[in-house]
Amino acid sequence: MGWSFVSGVHLMVCLLFTAGSEPPGLTQDTLNYMAKYLQVKYDIIDNLQSKRAQLTFFNSGAHTVPGQGWSLYFCSLRRPGLLQDQGMRITRIQSCFHRLAPEVNFKDIASGESRSLQFVNGAFSVARTDSFPNWYLAADGLEPRVLVSTAGEELSFVGPFDTPNKWKRYDRQTEDRDYRDRYNSLTPEERFEANAMEDLGEAGKRVLPTPVSIHINEEQYVHLNTKDWVVVSPAKFSPQAAFLGDRLSVSVTHVKPHSRFIVFTDAAVTASVRGRELSGSEAYALNVDPEEEVVEIKASSPAGAFYGAVTLLSIKNENDTVPKVSVVDCPRYAYRGLMLDVARNFFSVRDVMALLEVMSLYKLNTLHLHLSDDEGWRLQIPEIMELTEVGGRRCHDLQENQCILPFLGSGPTPAPRGSGFYTVEDYRNMLRYAADRHIRVIPEFDMPGHGHAAIRAMEARRNLQAANLSSDTSSRYSLVDHTDPSWDKLDESNMYTDNAVNPCIPSTYNFVSTVVQALVDMHRDVMPLTAYHFGGDEVPAGAWRNSTACAALLPGLDLSSNADLKKYFAKQVSNITAHFGLDLAVWEDGLMEGNLVFERSLLPNGQVYAYAWDNIWEWGRAGRAYQLANAGYKVVMAQATHLYFDQPYEPDPEERGIYWASRVTSTKKTFSFMPSDLYANADFAVTGAPLKPQDLCGLDGSQCVVLKRPENIIGMQGELWSEAVRTRQQADFMLFPRVLALAERAWHEAEWEGTRDVDNNNTRAVEEELQQDWVQFANTLGYRELDRLDRLGIEYRVPPPGVKISNGRLLTNVEFPGLQVQYSPDNGATWCDASNVTKPSSPKMIFRTRSASGSRYSRHIILLVQEDVTSGCVIIGGQLATMLLVLAGVMIGSAGVGGHLHLL
Repeated sequence: MGWSFVSGVHLMVCLLFTAGSEPPGLTQDTLNYMAKYLQVKYDIIDNLQSKRAQLTFFNSGAHTVPGQGWSLYFCSLRRPGLLQDQGMRITRIQSCFHRLAPEVNFKDIASGESRSLQFVNGAFSVARTDSFPNWYLAADGLEPRVLVSTAGEELSFVGPFDTPNKWKRYDRQTEDRDYRDRYNSLTPEERFEANAMEDLGEAGKRVLPTPVSIHINEEQYVHLNTKDWVVVSPAKFSPQAAFLGDRLSVSVTHVKPHSRFIVFTDAAVTASVRGRELSGSEAYALNVDPEEEVVEIKASSPAGAFYGAVTLLSIKNENDTVPKVSVVDCPRYAYRGLMLDVARNFFSVRDVMALLEVMSLYKLNTLHLHLSDDEGWRLQIPEIMELTEVGGRRCHDLQENQCILPFLGSGPTPAPRGSGFYTVEDYRNMLRYAADRHIRVIPEFDMPGHGHAAIRAMEARRNLQAANLSSDTSSRYSLVDHTDPSWDKLDESNMYTDNAVNPCIPSTYNFVSTVVQALVDMHRDVMPLTAYHFGGDEVPAGAWRNSTACAALLPGLDLSSNADLKKYFAKQVSNITAHFGLDLAVWEDGLMEGNLVFERSLLPNGQVYAYAWDNIWEWGRAGRAYQLANAGYKVVMAQATHLYFDQPYEPDPEERGIYWASRVTSTKKTFSFMPSDLYANADFAVTGAPLKPQDLCGLDGSQCVVLKRPENIIGMQGELWSEAVRTRQQADFMLFPRVLALAERAWHEAEWEGTRDVDNNNTRAVEEELQQDWVQFANTLGYRELDRLDRLGIEYRVPPPGVKISNGRLLTNVEFPGLQVQYSPDNGATWCDASNVTKPSSPKMIFRTRSASGSRYSRHIILLVQEDVTSGCVIIGGQLATMLLVLAGVMIGSAGVGGHLHLL
């Protein structure tokens, strides 16, 4: 899922300093001095052979740094092991959290002195954002202090990834498989070729997501800014009329004038899609009649009326004119969702509301809130306040009685984004905001795996109450079997040693019942709760093996496997939620053991939603989506290779993202996803080796599960896991513009979808039609929708430009035509707009793309231009450029800008 512990790729390292015996002179002032002047640098030396990294200390101050009495805590994506005899020891505390502490022979670090330590890591690191900020010092009796050199989001203490051994992950072959890593950073010329498309000079689509049917006459239009327009609506559509009136600054009435009015009409709407007649509660029709000066929105439900209003606002020009248009529309899927992980890192009510606003404008109708995980519990449960008082805070408390450990680089004090939670009223306010925009909120509390925060909060509650209350009362909500000597000693391969909620004790179900009851109460009279998501994913192997409670509950069970216990837990949660009349939602592996699906009849809920995510093609699990649908579950397509928005946009060390599922998840890749033709999406293996559908399914398709019940594929969902996302700006960057591609596919079925055979007979025709559609979509983003996001305050990713030299001229382009490319010939002192007549004007040129509003820029692309007396310019590309730069002593970012250097 978000952080695939099974894959062994999502590894986190947090190095901690615990208190040692305090030597003379180690005072708070000394620790403060160390935090300010003890600089660290973290360098990857090699991923492919030794998996070595290096940590360097440098004392930049005037005084000596003592060699004893302190410990360092920091986080990275490795499992570091120190090489021997370096004067320090490293201890893994929990998951990403490690302590690095001096041995007795570690010497003081004098002013101006450097000291390096070598690690052997448990896994590779190929991106700057694999590392985490806010490494901190701690000592007995002193307040911890963050090392200034590691504070904040720049991650400037992480060294460059300037050789293939640093930016690649694999370099091995076997008789039957090639594991060599094919990925390299794109050169400017390669990006230019990837961006190549027709610049239409305008938006290619008038509405996103694309309607079923739209006819526009640009020569006729109405003016909505004449101050005498009104919105007319029956009582049924009053909220939608008020929404539209507010956005257009016109009044709302129930009395229809002779002209210049927008009227909502209660009527069924049917749309024809590929010869099929489709209708539903979200269907609508929009008709703009300039001659009569009337706009009509037809719908049978408030949701359809709302989407009609949203489409009208999308078609409206900046000067408030609307062309003559006729739209008939309905969604492809009833479920069009986005998951936001607020557990790993917290996002405020304002952040969530901003996301809901954009979702509504692109007709996404479900927000799946991931409210708990190992690293945090984010919703107040009045009966169990410790969940947020302890589980919702991260700080330097190794016993986790006051808070949980400062995972993910959150630092030693409770601070955003590591700490935070929603009060009951916060949550209800978000529900109201979502309901007004026809978005359903599905809350998730992940169990029985990913339960560290909840478990530790309940242990803190138990410890606090045990002195004053009976043990029975203090353990009412306990989530672990205390007679199990190994409940907090799971195998380290699980990352956490104590994150498995025990399914065999009654207190677990007291806990679940109380949480579900609290949710039902919070949703009541705002947005009645319809579904509860219990997670169910990535339960650690070996959990509960030594639990006496499980042994007593299920006599004769082979406890070397947790399959039956997972099934038992799912059934118990199903019974609880069915009692409240709720549907159940689960990640795919919560309903399976291996590739065996639990019987649907086991779960009494009216509907059970299975979220299919684990589709790494060569792992052989992609067919689970179809297995679950065939077994009677309602399947939401959430495939990690195309719909996980925590994955990077490009295979570049300077791109943010975790890459266990895909080294590249571009906006186009999400746009090209075919939810109704799953295996046709197979494109690349994890190594970057190309794949074709027949590589998975065989030439006759017999090796893949066949979808027999397509009616059970009910929708799509994108996911933003937040392990490496700590700010609202970073979340915007990772979500947008990919969310717009998600919305397009979830609402609109393109003509090119579902037409590719397993044997790829018509692949070329499909690719041509896909490319034509992408050109329309990309131009729409560049010429209209990104500016719209700017006005909404969304800090989407601005793509870096492509650059090519041809006949002595610099040619530039960008992924979304309409955005302006700029260059600087003087190391960023001045910037000029690039055009196709621009000539190289400096040996070193920096390029960037400007956002639609002109307020933000992409990461920088740096080119070194070599003059040649005969040909003018010589193009030197790829890794040769990087090696020449290293030889020349030129470092990435040396000009104060981020990005990669290439020679052209």
